[in-house]
Amino acid sequence: MAGTLRPVRLTVTIESVMNPRRDRFWLLAALLFGLVALPFLVHITGVYVLGKYAGGGAAAFFASYLRDLFALHWYSWVLALGPLLIVASWRILGRRAPSSRG
Repeated sequence: MAGTLRPVRLTVTIESVMNPRRDRFWLLAALLFGLVALPFLVHITGVYVLGKYAGGGAAAFFASYLRDLFALHWYSWVLALGPLLIVASWRILGRRAPSSRG
């Protein structure tokens, strides 16, 4: 029958998402996201939830964040390295997961 629909099997595994050639790209992208984009998202969320930032606008928040990074404050480093740790954990779990190919 020409118009018969057959189910398509889609398999998404960790191995298909992460491979060694792309690992460096994803780790670098996560680091850049944590260093640049995430502080602005935190600032925007804080403005909506808590109100205006006492130190000024987004640029003042980002400058304060960079100062705290250079001063080695743990909370700034958690914000900066959080996405990197998530991607690295995903990579490690993907390497240890048994293959589900059948």
